[in-house]
Amino acid sequence: MTTKTASSTAMPTLSEPHPTLHIYNTLSKKKEPFRTVEAGKVGIYLCGPTVYDKAHIGHMVGPVIFDCIKRFLVYCGYDVNWVVNITDVDDKLINKANERGMTMLEVAEENIADYNDNLAALGVDQVDHFPRATDCMDEIISFIASLVDQEFAYESEGDVYFEVGKDTGYGKLSNRTVDAMQGEGGGMAQRKRGLADFALWKSAKPDEPSWESPWGQGRPGWHIECSAMSKKLLGETFDIHGGGLDLVFPHHENEIAQSECCHTQPMVTYWAHNGLLRASNAAGKLGGRTERANESPSDSLGESPLQRAGTPTQAEK
Repeated sequence: MTTKTASSTAMPTLSEPHPTLHIYNTLSKKKEPFRTVEAGKVGIYLCGPTVYDKAHIGHMVGPVIFDCIKRFLVYCGYDVNWVVNITDVDDKLINKANERGMTMLEVAEENIADYNDNLAALGVDQVDHFPRATDCMDEIISFIASLVDQEFAYESEGDVYFEVGKDTGYGKLSNRTVDAMQGEGGGMAQRKRGLADFALWKSAKPDEPSWESPWGQGRPGWHIECSAMSKKLLGETFDIHGGGLDLVFPHHENEIAQSECCHTQPMVTYWAHNGLLRASNAAGKLGGRTERANESPSDSLGESPLQRAGTPTQAEK
């Protein structure tokens, strides 16, 4: 059996450390001297929105923080390349399109425009690339095919799954064991070799958007998109991967598994996670499932996210 573990990956030679700059790394759980893959350059990838609905203020936390981080790194003399991805194919998008009698692309375009308007309102203007999943389908399919060829992934009834049991380093970011993660395996448990295995490619359902692949018509799983897009724009190993703490597991854990098994080298030097915005009267993160369930329609549609969060409008100032 082919086994390639994340723990056996070799870090490329890094630059000399910055004389004063340190960064907290979620992976090591400590502050580390800041060193880059390529001297004088920094690659940053921040997980962006799944654009099935209007942006809320919680979506702005990461971009505002990493906009400041990029500005500071530029001030320190670094050439910074910052990528924020757009997930524009997803179950939520398909469901929203069906509810509204629109195409998935129309829903995505409407909400991307809203997201960009909110970034502009907050002065977030340092992002270099906004790759969309639908524009990177060739790279996504190629990435999955490489994992299948190396026997880290397998096809099952038109779906493709990553076989978690073949990565003995799995869980190193979130400090979870595979045994502790064994649940019911989701609605497709009967197709999986292991209950913790996760989807890289989903076979097409009738009337859903789909793309041709070696495994038939389908669309990508969520986690593989970021591995493929970060590789395309930043390389197999890059400097900083950001996102909210809620993405540590399963999203970022799965990104590590995919990328490091595929490339036999670390995906990222520093994992940097921001905290989550909470409203004083909300049970969960602002914009999260619990908070959204208690919203009225007027709370989530037709207003800017800053107004929804209680920031006074110009007329109220």
